[in-house]
Amino acid sequence: MTDSPPSASRAVRVTMLICCLYGTTGLVMPYLGRWLEVERGLIGAEIGVILSLPSLARIVTGPLLAFWADGVSDRRLPMRVIAVSGVAAYAAFFLFARDITSLLITGFVALTLMYALAPFAEGALLRATATGKISYGLARGFGSLAFIVANVLGGVLIARFGLGAVIAWTLSSMSLAALSAMFGLHADPAPTGASERSAGERFNEAKALLRNRRFLLLIFSCGLIQSGHAFFYSFSTLVWRAQGISPEVVGQLWAIGVLIEVAFLWALPFVERRSSPEALILFGAGAGVVRWLAMGLGPTGFWLWPLQAMHGLTFAAAHMGAMRLLYREAPESSAGMAQTLYSALSGGLLLGGATLISGVLYDQVGAQGYWAMAVLCVLGALLALQLTSPPPRHRLNA
Repeated sequence: MTDSPPSASRAVRVTMLICCLYGTTGLVMPYLGRWLEVERGLIGAEIGVILSLPSLARIVTGPLLAFWADGVSDRRLPMRVIAVSGVAAYAAFFLFARDITSLLITGFVALTLMYALAPFAEGALLRATATGKISYGLARGFGSLAFIVANVLGGVLIARFGLGAVIAWTLSSMSLAALSAMFGLHADPAPTGASERSAGERFNEAKALLRNRRFLLLIFSCGLIQSGHAFFYSFSTLVWRAQGISPEVVGQLWAIGVLIEVAFLWALPFVERRSSPEALILFGAGAGVVRWLAMGLGPTGFWLWPLQAMHGLTFAAAHMGAMRLLYREAPESSAGMAQTLYSALSGGLLLGGATLISGVLYDQVGAQGYWAMAVLCVLGALLALQLTSPPPRHRLNA
């Protein structure tokens, strides 16, 4: 019997989980800062701390979760535990936290769990699409479409019902992610013998990854490039609302960037035949320099739309380059750790630090805070240039 139907079905089911997850982040990213500002009365620096602390802590929380996940026999278990816990944490954050201390604690747990789910789901999707029955770009593109739906409908619902819509949407979409993880996924057994490895063996594999120069270059180059989005992710909505842009248009501006990202992902087989992963990372860095320099001028009207369309390069190109290098060069037995270390160091420590700085920049200089993001992209490009040298023949943990 052919394994095509199970392979295709597995990819569809993981895609459902990813759609629910990015349907959550698609509202949280553009509107949580605004909710904290209006509903809880926080200033930019306080918002920056709440939004950045979970990212900064991923340097610890990410590897700890991956260390546990790499020792399980069924790789569905970590996703199930994290997703269900995330629903409870968001409920506590929105419904019970009022002062800055309780917001910090509950927000830290909720955002940490939401971020932690992403690398495990990405890894599951890479495995599920490895047979080519459904391409990774096509499946991942549906996740980005869910992000767009959250952007647009979120803006409409907020304009119609107020910022309480942030609570209703986030709890609903995160609950759907938990249900998908609990009941929608096929069994995903770990490689033979992987779950029997001792804690010491798994710890040594993690150390080997962190000693690998090419892995570190990948982490820090892509981390700096993606950290260039920190000001945009946390404060673009606040800047646009201060400029008089309506919530509906804010949602549309977020959506157009991700729509171009989807087009890029669906064209990925064509792109990858003509560009190496290293080149994709450099394209993302160059586009980031241009985009953030222009955004720092505080444009309104027409110019915002092409600048938002550049998200297909600033995020998607660099992200896909990184994912392909990780999948190509990391061993399957420590794939979860490689994905999570990348996420923790790149999207955690570096993005979190940039978000923390962004809160101060927003209070002090407003939209000109984007210019610091352009500097991060320049630094990322300088590191990424070193990835273009021929890689060693062994894999990342050798």
